[in-house]
Formats: sequence, structure tokens, C-alpha cells
Amino acid sequence: MRNNEKNKFMWRAAKLCSTLLFALFSFLYLYCMQSDLLACFQYILSDGLTSYSPLVGGLVITFLLVFLGELLAYVWALPMQFVALSYFPSALCLLFLTMWTPLPGGLVAPLHGWVWIGVILFLGSGCVYLLKKYASFIVKDKYSFTDIWSNLVFLLLLFLAVGGLGNTCDTLHRQLRAERLLDEERFDVIADLRTYSRVESHTYSAIRALALANEHRLGEELFRMPQCEGAKELLVSERDFLSHDSLDYKFYGFWGARPGKHVQEKPDLFFKMILDRHLCDSLHRSDVADYYLSSLLLDRKLDQFAAEVENYYPLNDSLPRHYQEALILYKRIRTAPVCVYQNESLEENYNDYLQISREKSAPVVIQNKLRKAFGASYWFYYYKQ
Repeated sequence: MRNNEKNKFMWRAAKLCSTLLFALFSFLYLYCMQSDLLACFQYILSDGLTSYSPLVGGLVITFLLVFLGELLAYVWALPMQFVALSYFPSALCLLFLTMWTPLPGGLVAPLHGWVWIGVILFLGSGCVYLLKKYASFIVKDKYSFTDIWSNLVFLLLLFLAVGGLGNTCDTLHRQLRAERLLDEERFDVIADLRTYSRVESHTYSAIRALALANEHRLGEELFRMPQCEGAKELLVSERDFLSHDSLDYKFYGFWGARPGKHVQEKPDLFFKMILDRHLCDSLHRSDVADYYLSSLLLDRKLDQFAAEVENYYPLNDSLPRHYQEALILYKRIRTAPVCVYQNESLEENYNDYLQISREKSAPVVIQNKLRKAFGASYWFYYYKQ
């Protein structure tokens, strides 16, 4: 009798430990890692009629998954060493919820995700079946705390499977977070978002540029993040947003106009039209001017930039950083520049840039050196992208 009571206590302890670990993982995974993705899913599936609360959603989903695991723990009556297997279906449900990819037309699950779910389901079902049939041959009569390690290993494998096969694409998650912050008009947070990727989504780049403009930092910080599509990265269409269809109204409300189909292919023309026709709010006129000048730099139209910059800025140290870099570059590559900007410190930096670029090393080595030293400069964008 005493051994039976001890075994029951040990079984309950193992189950409680597994429950707490799974509940903690599930909530943190849903709340900290996948909240923007789930909000996007709900918006798409409800056609914008409902919204997702990260805290409430994380708690409710975690409660349901834990309840399923608790129910199966009593139905299957697995031995203590393998009681964590009862959370195998819950982990599959968690993976199923977060493996999808949002697209303008709906949700799509990758083929490899379905294949892995099938493999995991087959292996997990096989383990449960074998344990139920042959448990008496592989499980000891007496339990001890050292027997819990198998549950911890199995839970770790489940957590790795969910984290590895769920949609954890950094580029997508940064875009969804930026869309949420844009909807909340938290431009200061967007402007300070850090990026670790050399390639970001078109929509994220456009939202970041808008946030920098709202914070009056576009001319100072635009090229601190890699730009890949030229001035087209500054504009978006309604279909580019994944989580909020109405975001394009907030996006273009900043300028007081939105481009037509043909004008959208020429962003600099669009911004120039806004400035010349006084379509934007007077408070935003200097920010739209930054958009116009930045669009010229993104398309490498240095001659037009040099001819226009004095209309909006005096050529002194108050000039934004990227504009200073562009004028130093322009002066060096034109024999008869229309405007001349002097800055000895930047001249020396540009000389250092040229010196590194002319080193007799492998192109990859030179590229990495330039990225490390000048990756946030307009020079690096102009020559290397």
C-alpha cells in the first residue's frame, strides 16, 4: 500500500511538472513570439470584424491546450516516466495554429509543415501505442524523482519542434509588428526598431520611412537599414498590408494625397507634385521635402538632388547626414557640380571609404569591411546595392 501511495504521488508530481512547463512555454510562445501573427490570422479569417487580444488569446489558448493534456493524461494513464506524452496532441495543436503564412488572399501552410506534422504524429502515436502495450516490460514497479528526466527530454523535443516548425520568419514578424504600431500611431517605436536582416519586406521599409519622417529623422537615418528597391520602397498599396486594410488611409494621410497607378512608379514625381501644389499640411511640408530628396537619392539621381536640395535646406552643418554624404559624393564624381558642399570630416571619411574599396583583397572581404565601417552611409548604398 505504501509503495502504491508513493507511486501515485510521484505520478502526480511528474504530471504537475509537465503541466507547468508546457503551460509556461505555450503562453510565452503565444504572447511574446506569435501574438502579431495570430492577430493577423484572426483579422483575415474574420474579414476584419474581430480583433485579437494577445494576453486574453494567449491565456485562453493555453488553458484549452493544458485542459486537453490533462484529460489525456487520465484517459491514457501512462506511466510516470512518459506522462509528458499526454501533451503531444496539445503541442501539435499549437504547431497547427502557428504554422500558417498570411498572404493578401488568405492563409497558406507550407508543404514541409504538413509533412513534419505527419511524421511527428506517426512517431508520437507509435510511442503511445508501444508504451500502452509493453509498459509492464520497460517500467519499474517503484518510482523515484530521477525517473522524471525522460519527461523533460520529451517536452524539450516538443518545444523544439513547435519553435522550429511554427512560422517564426523574422521578416514577416517585423512587418506585422510595424503594421500594428502604425495602426497605433507609435512612430517613435517604429523608428527605433532594430533590424538584423539585410533584406526586409517592402512594406516594412515603407512604414519605417514614414515613421522616420514623422520623427524628422528621414534624412539622418534612412540608409542605416539596407534599401533594395529604390524609391519604390517609400510607397505601398492597399494589398501590401496584411493585418489592417485601413492602414493605407493612415499611411497616405501624412501627405494629403495618394498616388495614381502611373505616378506610383515615379515616387519623386509624386512628392514633388505634393510640394508644388501645397497638398500637404504646412507642418509636414519639410518632412515631405525629405521624402522627395530621399526618393532622388534612392534612385541615385544625384544631379537632380544637387539642383533641388538648396530649395529646402541651407548648405551648412544643419543639413541631414545622408544629404551631406550625397553632396560629398556628387562633388567627387562631377567635374562641374551645380552646388558645392564643404565638410572636412566627411571628406576624410569618404577617402577612407575609397581606400578600403581599392584594397587588393577578395571582393567578399572588401564588402564586409565596407559594411562594417560604412554600412549606414549613403556611399555604401550608392556603390554596393
